[in-house]
Amino acid sequence: MIYDCHVHLPSPRSGVTLEWQPHTPDVPSAIRYLDRCGIDHILASTALGLEAKTHQDMIAGNDEIASIASEYPDFVVPTCQVNTNFHQEALIEVRRCHDKLNMIWVGELCAYAGEYSYRTPAFADMVHLATRLNMIVNFHEDDYREVERICQAFPDTTLVLAHLADTPEDTVSRIGLAQRYPNLYLDICGWGIERMGVLEHAVRMAGPDRVLFGSDFTINDPASVIARVEKSYLDEETKEKILGGNLVRLLKEHGWTGR
Repeated sequence: MIYDCHVHLPSPRSGVTLEWQPHTPDVPSAIRYLDRCGIDHILASTALGLEAKTHQDMIAGNDEIASIASEYPDFVVPTCQVNTNFHQEALIEVRRCHDKLNMIWVGELCAYAGEYSYRTPAFADMVHLATRLNMIVNFHEDDYREVERICQAFPDTTLVLAHLADTPEDTVSRIGLAQRYPNLYLDICGWGIERMGVLEHAVRMAGPDRVLFGSDFTINDPASVIARVEKSYLDEETKEKILGGNLVRLLKEHGWTGR
């Protein structure tokens, strides 16, 4: 079973897809391609939710992915997107997503896309609330020093760092953080996964239980990430953990009742 922890589906409301050259411009075509790649379950938001710059779009994006999940209940696990420029609205939305929409995963949070900051009291309040609700926080941050600050600021939060490493130096500084912070998981989506040895290095640093398969579809192709895992210099048990086992265990530890 393959579980993808990082998918941005096209937005039915706005018509936006994140593909550079759209081949899966709507939800049904995106789902068909994921199925074609052999993926069994996805954690997903929509393009609208990821890029929301108003609190109305933040709410609409979460409603949008919840509706998609109700249409594909055996395939889509919805995730909560927030923009902490809207302090109180973000807190209300995290609680609504958890209590009303059955979401236990926040993100992928992408501060540059939503034009907010990880360094504000509003962001800290949101993460603390997510932690109290036993939710997982997946975030995008390129600077390893900021990743370390977040790990130190929220030691009780289960954090998932999107993307591996973009330079040889990143494999030491960025991925190395997973060795020092046991609450940090690595999401292998996006850049870095295509570099020889980086996936194996991530497993050495984080251990085989804290590396998760993510694709960053519809931006990137899931098939290439799956191939990199399957052809890696890792044992079969570790490959199975990365492609699904680790995520299923993590979700269930945080209250997921799916299969």
